[in-house]
Amino acid sequence: MPKGRFPFRRTLEFLSAGRVILKKDVRSVMLSYTHKEESKGLRNFIYKDLPQIQYKNNGVQFISSRNTSEIPKVDIFFGDGRKVLIDVENKKAPEILDIFEQVAGATESELQIRRQPKYPGRINPANFGKYGHCYCICEKPGQVPCPSRVPRPEARKTKPWQEKDS
Repeated sequence: MPKGRFPFRRTLEFLSAGRVILKKDVRSVMLSYTHKEESKGLRNFIYKDLPQIQYKNNGVQFISSRNTSEIPKVDIFFGDGRKVLIDVENKKAPEILDIFEQVAGATESELQIRRQPKYPGRINPANFGKYGHCYCICEKPGQVPCPSRVPRPEARKTKPWQEKDS
């Protein structure tokens, strides 16, 4: 069990229970909240739901800033330069999660495409050995053969200490 403040948020069971997987082109998410009552829902969202979203989307940058704006908001930055602003003033954490999922969450068809392997039916050519497609890299064309199979040209030369003086 992890130690520290609120250790349950760092357990794998809690983190993998998240349901939001973001679109591929989401680059960063900025969460701005205040200490006022209007942003209590966003603070709860950051406490409960954000660790799960971060765990499921480890390639996305998440930034939380306190007291930088007057209203609580969520800014979503996409890879093509678009920016989406979500006003979350006086909203509860489940409402914010639903809105966030609608705006930045991947659809079921996008998730199906991501689950498909890039090269279906092919074995990874970087794997060698017992579980690979061939035992040794020397079996591939263009590679230097193993010295146990084909002696190298340097091995055939006589060394200076092997030469006989006449």
